[in-house]
Formats: sequence, structure tokens, C-alpha cells
Amino acid sequence: MPRPERPLDPFAGPVEQFAFDLRKLREKAGSPGYRELGRLSHYSASTLADAARGQRLPSLAASLAFVRACGGDEEVWEQRWREIGEAEPQQSEGDSPYVGLKAFTEDDADRFFGRERLVGKLLGKLEHHDAVLVVGASGSGKSSLLRAGLLARVPGELITPGTHETLPLVEGLLVVDQFEEIFALPHRDEFIAALTRRDGQTVIGMRADFYGHCARYPDLVGAVENAQVLVGPMSTDELRKAITQPAVEVGCALETGLVARLIADATGEPGVLPHVSHALLETWQRKRGNTLTLSSYHESGGIARAIANTAENAYTGLDERQRVQARQVFLRLITPGVGTEDTKRHVKRSELAADDVVEHLAGARILTVDDDSVEISHEAVIRSWPRLRDWLAETRDDLRVHRRLTAAAADWEAHDRDPGSLYRGVSLTQATDWAQREPDALNAAEKSFLDASKTAAEHELATEKRRTTNLRRVVALLATLLLVATTATVFAVRAQRQTTEQRTIALAQKAIADANGLQERDPGLASQLRLAAYRLTGLPTARDSLLSTFSAPQVTVVSGHDEPASYAVFSPDATLLATTGDDRMLIIWDFTDSYHPKELGRVRAGDHATHGMAFSPDGKTIATAGWDGFVRLFDVSDARKPVEKARIAGHTGQVQAVQFTPDGRSLVSSGQDRTIRIWDVSGPATVIRTIQAHDGNAHGLSLSPDGSTIASASWDGTVKLWELATGAPLSTIDPAPGDTAMDGVAFSPDGRTIATGADNGDVRLWDVTDARNPALLSLAGGHTFSVHTVAFSPDGRFLASAGGDKGTRLWDVRDPRNVALASVIGGHGDALTSVTFSSDSRHMVAATNDTEFRVLDVDNLTYPRHEQIAWKLDYDKRGRYFATVSSDGAIKLWRPEDRHAEELSTLPAFAPDDEGQTVDVSPTGDVLFGSTTAGAALWDVSDPATPRELTRAITSNAPVVSATFSHDGRMLAVADVEGVVGLWNVTDPRNPVRAGGFAVPRTDTVWQVELSEDDRTLVIANGSRELHLWDVSDPARPRAHPPLKTDDNPSPIRRGGQAGREEVYTVVIHGTVMALANQGGSGALYDISDPAQPRRLGSLPNDGGPLQRLAFSPDGTTVAAGTTDDVIRVWDVSDPRNPQVRAVLHGHTERVWGVGFAPDNRTLATTGADRTVRVWDIDVEATAARVCATTTAHLSTRHWEQYFPGVEPRPLC
Repeated sequence: MPRPERPLDPFAGPVEQFAFDLRKLREKAGSPGYRELGRLSHYSASTLADAARGQRLPSLAASLAFVRACGGDEEVWEQRWREIGEAEPQQSEGDSPYVGLKAFTEDDADRFFGRERLVGKLLGKLEHHDAVLVVGASGSGKSSLLRAGLLARVPGELITPGTHETLPLVEGLLVVDQFEEIFALPHRDEFIAALTRRDGQTVIGMRADFYGHCARYPDLVGAVENAQVLVGPMSTDELRKAITQPAVEVGCALETGLVARLIADATGEPGVLPHVSHALLETWQRKRGNTLTLSSYHESGGIARAIANTAENAYTGLDERQRVQARQVFLRLITPGVGTEDTKRHVKRSELAADDVVEHLAGARILTVDDDSVEISHEAVIRSWPRLRDWLAETRDDLRVHRRLTAAAADWEAHDRDPGSLYRGVSLTQATDWAQREPDALNAAEKSFLDASKTAAEHELATEKRRTTNLRRVVALLATLLLVATTATVFAVRAQRQTTEQRTIALAQKAIADANGLQERDPGLASQLRLAAYRLTGLPTARDSLLSTFSAPQVTVVSGHDEPASYAVFSPDATLLATTGDDRMLIIWDFTDSYHPKELGRVRAGDHATHGMAFSPDGKTIATAGWDGFVRLFDVSDARKPVEKARIAGHTGQVQAVQFTPDGRSLVSSGQDRTIRIWDVSGPATVIRTIQAHDGNAHGLSLSPDGSTIASASWDGTVKLWELATGAPLSTIDPAPGDTAMDGVAFSPDGRTIATGADNGDVRLWDVTDARNPALLSLAGGHTFSVHTVAFSPDGRFLASAGGDKGTRLWDVRDPRNVALASVIGGHGDALTSVTFSSDSRHMVAATNDTEFRVLDVDNLTYPRHEQIAWKLDYDKRGRYFATVSSDGAIKLWRPEDRHAEELSTLPAFAPDDEGQTVDVSPTGDVLFGSTTAGAALWDVSDPATPRELTRAITSNAPVVSATFSHDGRMLAVADVEGVVGLWNVTDPRNPVRAGGFAVPRTDTVWQVELSEDDRTLVIANGSRELHLWDVSDPARPRAHPPLKTDDNPSPIRRGGQAGREEVYTVVIHGTVMALANQGGSGALYDISDPAQPRRLGSLPNDGGPLQRLAFSPDGTTVAAGTTDDVIRVWDVSDPRNPQVRAVLHGHTERVWGVGFAPDNRTLATTGADRTVRVWDIDVEATAARVCATTTAHLSTRHWEQYFPGVEPRPLC
């Protein structure tokens, strides 16, 4: 039963009276639920529930929909609404043309703009297909497209899996939104099976990061594989229309500056639409007359902060008791992601016990409530609200325990409290430990379940104790016999050994889990824990965790200060690192071994904290900016004995920044006194010039590389350029007049660009080629708090920005007009105060308000990537490069570099809006075949950095989806999507000649073709239960062998697969051994020495999702596969009759499509749906050696005792 609504006082005011009477009208109509009201009125159920909440006057349309559904008199109620509107002149939210965090509904179609092209595409798909999948990132606008775009034009019913245990019987169009919810529900198999069997048309809306989960349901894949609509970011024109047109429709206008700012803030940001919509709603509520202004937008917090501000204000408006309850409410409303982002969760109101808190948060639009369920209004709240992110970070593992407990309690109740459903063993221990830490988090159902589980466990323990007592009596009786006593001793020793081993295993498993939690904050310690777990136990999970260590950015943590760190800088030759902190110490570190910086010397840096610091060009002097008002110079020519050599007075108040001129003879400083001072430091320091620079704190300072120009950033909101030689002003940049303080500024290495960081989270790039007329190049958003510092890498590739949101963002700025986010580095314990690069651009050091500096290897911060999903990968057999192809038609060549891929070249696209299909490298590696939906070509790649197209003569009637060169390089077999195979003589790759061909039965899309090592047999996997083998020794007369029926010897279906799904879709051959995988998730090895009678040899063990692509190592002893559950599985097949799991590699965040081995048999390249290209080393001892080389060689005594108590320490390296 739904909970009763919050009581209303009809005498509290006209709005409350109006809502009170709406509830009475609903009671007279028989108290239908809000979903029923929504069905009757064709209006959103949550909007109708809001109308009766009494917290604001609903819109007239919503009010009349409510009345109409309850059979009331619309004219009478409209008159009442208008009377209240006159008595309550404040702007009602319902009048806003913007919907905020809510999705657009069918009734909002008249204000749904910018997606006309996508709506047309969706309708076009429905004209030709019974099932359509609409997929996009969270916040891309899928729900709005389905409601205001589709259902406003085509009659149908919309459901979400979280509110339906079974699929409702619906005639006609059924729209299933938020389909990703189904993968966390116990009834998912039945729900999906019913969905694929229904007769009417179906449209599914799903988050893109759950795409790989669909592959576990082949019937679902078959239904939607040819009818998918990708909801990507809006174009600039679409975004402008979505922003401006709703206001225009109601007679309002937006300031030009507001439109430009919104577009700049939104462009390039993933999942930004709910942020835009919410910021517009908040701006609307602050509008001046009929105009939405830029100043109102800034008051709302803008795109970056509007949601966080609303949520934080709602939270702080609660008392202490309610805040505790609010935390529990939010955590209950979230399902933590595993390889995906966290998702919101539909919760029955009966699961929550804080009605007043829920109503308060719903009133702030952070929660959406109807008559029997509650949910977070949009997942953007999860991503945007720092307090909620912190809660999730603190409780992620506990939250998973809680989710399992909630589901188990519900299952127990559903089975009439069957004792067999109670917790036991590890599950009970975990849940009990968690409940002791979070006693207020349990609801009544969970408490009852846990109490019953503990009671049952205590009863079972008592029974076991009685058994044990009886056993002891027997042992005592037998103890008189020496033989029995001796035997008992042997067993006791063995049992003790087993107990010790089991305890060590348990500690190792916990250490692996702890390592995963430490990865961002202290990856060095995480690596050591993985290595220790492997050395102690050799567990497969420990091995896999160790091998996956370097899939995440590696950070060296430098600890030496006793108080918060403030600034760090590299010496010009990158051999020294200098750091300062609030402990007033300057420490010099030996950085020749970047993984093990060693303290060389230290000296007191002043009487107060030091904020800025700079090395002289010759590396012998360090200048510091002191908060005590002094600039200090330190002689570090002997880094082991740094000595203060000068103390320069002049500034009043804190000195904020210092920098040497390129010749080292002058020093520039800026300070709290709003001045810039230029000093001659070639002898005794003297001031050359003082510039009265700003009306506020001159916080940021940078010199152009040639030393001619100073850039200063101030809390007065401006950035100014000055001529160093004269101190004359050149120009003033005022990015957002009167809006925000400017904190950071930096010149690019070529001196043509400056970057600025602002207190509102903005990062901007400016063209200062003409220093008198700076021009805005681009604006990068994403920071949710102030940007304190910005820095360019000396090679000009990257810009780092960091600040109050505890994150560092790395931007690719090679094209400063089109800045791209390259990496987001988290794990900082506090706000960041500085970032700086080494002179060789290989390292970046970040300082935070905790006591640590974090040194990062820049190359390992970013994985190279495609713009879209990468399907296929093939390795040059000489190891010089590998090739990949992606869904947007891009074919790229990469050079593997020490667990990293460097892009060598991108082949020109065949046509706009192309879609990539396959690539294959010739045996010599000098010729590449590539195909897309627009065509196919052979390329000369003898120099992979400069590929040259040879010919497009290889043609087919349909797109070529797979190709393979013969091992002698003289033939190329290609297969198209229709199942037609062409055999081409490519002895002269400039003039290929079709030598023959044939067609195979097409029961599904052809997935792969593969030639045997003797080039006589061609194997075709086309999604059927029969694998087709053809004799192509004479290409002009190919001859079919009997098909291999793969369901004659079905291998066990593993988790993630489906019984009865044996359709083969990937195959690979080495020598006479063939490996294949089917849609059920199983893999097998066959002997094809006689292709007319292949013999099954063994199965590839797999306890995960279906295998995507297979690859043999060149020596034939190893097989690797990409999977739908985001991992790479590797098997030792040196004995093909008994394959063994060799490794499971974790790192990709979505399904892995492409895999390929290097000639060394241990280097593996992969790519997939997360678009990244990765290089792995599957040699566990080599990985262990790298851990030893990049971290300390052993765990500290403190860490060993913390993570492995009672276990004898042992060397790891």
C-alpha cells in the first residue's frame, strides 16, 4: 500500500487550500493512484503528484489535467486557479518553459526543441522495424526524446523496469525507458524474454554504458541490432534552439551574452542537458521582467553548480536529525555501478522512513515522488553534488552490502519468510558488520530479516556446539589409545596448517579489495598490496589484480611536509623537485628516479606559509613567494645544503607568485597588495619597477617564453597583459564582468596563447599573438569549484587545471580552438593549490591542501582513443604497429610503446557518416585491408606513419564485414554482410583480381572469416549453429566441407550466457587448432587437421560474459578474448585438450571488441566500446618486476601489520 501523503493545513494559505481541495476531489473519484490519473489525463504522474503537494501553485495545464482525470468541473477550477494566481503574484514554477531536472513529457512537446532531426530518425526506424534501441550517455536526453519526441506523436505506453516486476500487456507501441534498471533486478531474464516475444512495436531507452549487458541476451540483440538510434550531444545550433525557443514561445527573451555563455559552458561536456535545463529553470526564477539575464544565470550557479547549489541548499535547510535521514534516503536511492556509472533507483515509499525529509527534497525538485515510489530526479544529481559524491566514495562497498540486504529481505518476505532465504556465513557477517557501523540505515523489513538470520545462525551454532561436545567426548574416550592420539595430532597439525592458509587467503582477498579502493588515492600502496597478495597465495584473483595494476594511472606520492603542501616546481633539467608547505619548509628532492624521489636537503622558507616558487634558468637559485610579505632567494647549487641568500622586502601583505625572466637576471612578483614588482637579482636585489596592477589581489602570474610580456590574474575579475621592459599596460581581459575572481594564468610554450582559471570553475584559452588585442579561443568547463592553478606542458600538448573540486583535468590543447578533455585525475584528498610539469613534459606534480605531493607519469594519464566504438584490431606480425577500426569509419595505426599506444596515422575516411567494419594486416605488414559501409581499400603501410591508398578495386554488393590474408600473402578472402565470400589474388596489391567466390547460408550477419595455416581451408562464422568450412586450395573452384555442427558437443553455458545459444560468431586458427566462441558465452578448441572431420579438443573455461573476439599468440600457446563484461580473458592452451585460465585483465569500462598479440607472445593490444586503445603485459613476473621498479620494494612494517596481521613479512621483489 502506498504511504499517505503529507498532511496539509488548508488554512495555511490559498496554495495549500487549492492542493487540499485537489486531494478531496481525488478522494471523491475513488482515490485513484497518480499513475492512473496520468493515464486518464495523458499527463505525467509525478507532475500530478506535485500539484497536490501544496508547496507551490501548479501550472494551469497540470491543474486542469488533475481535475479532468477526477471528473471535476474544469471551468470552476480554472476560475479558482486564476483567483489564486492574482492573490499570489509570485512566478510559479509551472509557468516556466523549462523543465529543470525532470524529463520532458508528452505534454511538454510544445517546448521541446533541438531534437527534431533525431525525432525524425527515430520515427523513420519505427516505420521499418518492430524494435528500436535508443542509446546514449546519462544526461543526453533519451527520456525526453522518448516522451516529448516520440509519444507526443505516436500513441503508446511508457514504463520503467524498476516499477514493473512483469511486462504489462500493452497493445501497440510500448516504450521501456531507463532499461538499464533491469540488469540490477532479479526478474531480468523473464522480463527481457517477454519483451522480445511481444507482438507490438517496442522502443527501448538505455544508457550507453550498459550496452555490453545486452549481449548476454541474444534474442534482444537480434531484435535491435539493425535498428538503433544514438543520442549524442546536441550540435551548437540544436543547443541554441533548445535554449532560446522555449522562452520565445512564452514571450520572453534571453540576453545574447547568456546564450553565448550557456553554449560555451555546455559544448563538449558529456551528459550536460539536465544541467542546462536546471540552470535555465533557476535562471527563469530569477529573471528580470521578461528577460533572462547573464547575471541571473551566474546567481543560479550556472551549468557547473546550479544542481549542486539546489541540492546543498535543500540539505542545509534540514535540521541535524533530518540531515542524517537525508543521507540514508539518498544512499537508498542509488545503485552503485560496477564497471558503469552509478544509477538512480526506484524505491517504494514503504522502504523509506522519513516522509518529511522526502517531501522537503521533492519540493526542491531533487527527488521525484508519486503515490507509491520515490527516485532521484536525475542522475545528474549523483554526478554533480559533491556532498553526495563524497558519501558514495565513503560507503561504496557498504552500499553494495546494503543493496544485497535490501533485495534479500524483500525475497524473504516474498517467500513467506522461508528460513531457507535467510543469510548465513559470509553474507551474514558482512551485513552484521555493516549494520553495526550504520545502525540508523536499516528499515523495519531489513532489521527483521537480519534479526531472523542472526537468530537462525545462533540456533545452528548451538546445534553445532552440541555436536562438537559429543565429538570431544568420543575423542577423550579414544585418547587412551596411543595410535588414535598420534593420528589426532597429525590431523590437528594439518587442520592448523589449513586454518593458517585459509586465514592468509582471506587476508589476501581483503587486501585486493583494499587495493582497489586505494587506487586513486595511493596507487603505489595499491600495487604493493596486489603484489603481496600474489606472493602470499598465488590466487588467480591476486594474479589478475596484479596484471591489471597498470591499467590505471600510476602516481608517486611524495610525503615530507608536516602541514598542508602548497607548491612544487621542477628544476630546468628535471633532476630536482622543490616543494613547500604550510610547515614553512623548503625541501629539495632528487628526481632522477621519478618513482623514488629522495629528499636531499631542506631549509626553513620563512615565518609563514609559502605560496609560489620558481627555479632560476640555471637551476642554482629558487625564489619563493612568502605570505609574510617577503620574496626569498635560496642558493641550491648544493641541493643537499640549500641556503637562504636574500630576503627581499617591498610587498605589503602576502606575496602570491614569483617568476624569473629567461636570462635569470630579473625576477617578477605579484601580491595581495595588488601590485606587480620587477626586481634586478643579478646582484643585491633592487626593485626596478612597481606596477599598480589591479583592484584586487594579484593572485596569478606568468611570463611569456621570450620574457617580453607579463600576464597577471586578479581577484578583481581581470587578467592583464603588461610590457615587461616598460611596465606599460597592453590589454585587459575581463572574461565575465563583475562575475568572478581570476586565480590562475599561464603562457603556452610558443607564447601565442594564455590559459586562465577562474573562481567559477571556468578555464579559458586566449589568443595573445597580438597582446594588445587578445581574442577568446575556447572555454573548457567541467570543474565544479574554483580553478586555482593552470599550467601548460612544455611540449604544448596538454594544459592542466586544478582547484577546489579536488580533481585535476588534463586538456588536449594542440588545437586551442577545439580543446578536448584528455583525462580527469581524482584521488586528491583536498583542494589543489598548484600543478606543474617537468621540462621534458613526462611528469606532472600536483600539490594539495593535505601534506602530500602527487607525481604523475603524463603518458599514463591518458589512453589514446577513437572518437567512437572501436570494433576490430589486427597486429603487424613484425610488431611495428597494430591497426584498429571504429564505428565512425576511422581506421588508425598505432605504435605500441611500453604499455601505451602512440597513434601513428589515421586513414582518410571513405565518406561522411561512414561506419567502420574490419581491418586485416598482410603477413609482411606492408599492406593493410580496411573496409567501412562506404567501401573498402588496400593500403601501402610499409611506413605506418604515412599510409598510401593502393586501390579500391576489391568490391562487394554489400559492406565487407570480415577479411583475412593468406599466410603467403597472395590471397585475400573477404565476406560481406549478406554472406557472399570473395577470393582475391593480391600478389600485386595495386591490381587485385577476383579469383573466385561463393555464398554461405545467411542465418545471421557474417561475423568472421579465417584461413587455416596451410591456406587451404577457409572458416566462416555467420551466427548459425553450423561453422562453415570451405576448401579454397583452388580459389576458382571452392568446395564446401560438411559444416561443423557446434551444438553436437555443447560446452557448459557459463554465467552471462544463455542455454541453447550455441551460435558461433568468432573464430581464430593457429596451426591445426581452431578456437571458437558462441553467443552462449562458451569457447572451445578443435583439431582441423582434417577439415572434413574437425575434432573437439577442449573447452575454454569462462565464468563471465560472452566472448567477443579471439586471438592466438604467435607461438600458439595462448588465446585471448575480449568480453561483454569489460574484461580480457587469457587462456594457456599449450595443451589444447585441457586449457587453463592464465589471466583476467580489468581496466576497460565497457565491452572489449578487439584483441591482438605482439610477436613477443606476451604483449596484448585491446580496444572496445569505451573507445580506448590499451597495451597489456600478460607476464606476471614482468609486471611484478615493474611494480618493484616503480614503488618501494617492500611494504612498510606499519602497512604489513595493518593489511596482513599475524602473517610473517616476506620480501616481495
